[in-house]
Amino acid sequence: MMRRTSRTPHRHRTAVLVAAAFVGGLGWGATRTTAQPGTRVFTADIGMVISHVKSGQGVRFERTMKRVGEALALSDEFDRRRQAVTWKIYKAKDPLEGGSLLYISMLNPVVPGADYWVPQILNEAFPTEVQELYDGYAGAFGPGQGQLLMNLTPVGLGLATIER
Repeated sequence: MMRRTSRTPHRHRTAVLVAAAFVGGLGWGATRTTAQPGTRVFTADIGMVISHVKSGQGVRFERTMKRVGEALALSDEFDRRRQAVTWKIYKAKDPLEGGSLLYISMLNPVVPGADYWVPQILNEAFPTEVQELYDGYAGAFGPGQGQLLMNLTPVGLGLATIER
């Protein structure tokens, strides 16, 4: 008989919440993508990208996203530099069932009209490296995995916040 640790219920709740966000997002205007050519222009004030990265590929994914940050920060274009400042990436502390890793990008605020398509950003800054970087990025997603993009708007519920 398998013994549950105190962390198991937490992991289960996290997986359920992520699954609910994923399914709910598909039904309410989110776009599920795999690493394919295109554009990623958000239409709301806040954007979110949920990336499901296969087990053992976190370092590859993070290395590529670090280069994306460098590309944006070093760009001659003002809007690209603004993207660098407002793009924050978080990693779930615990892997999901099956060992896949969950990364969440929060784009707050979104730069209006800016394209967040990773291969394009890399190509602009590192044209001689873009294929290698793209291969690392695309290879981080397993079959049936990929990304979920969401356009978010704040809900004013009048909830008070506590200053720390």
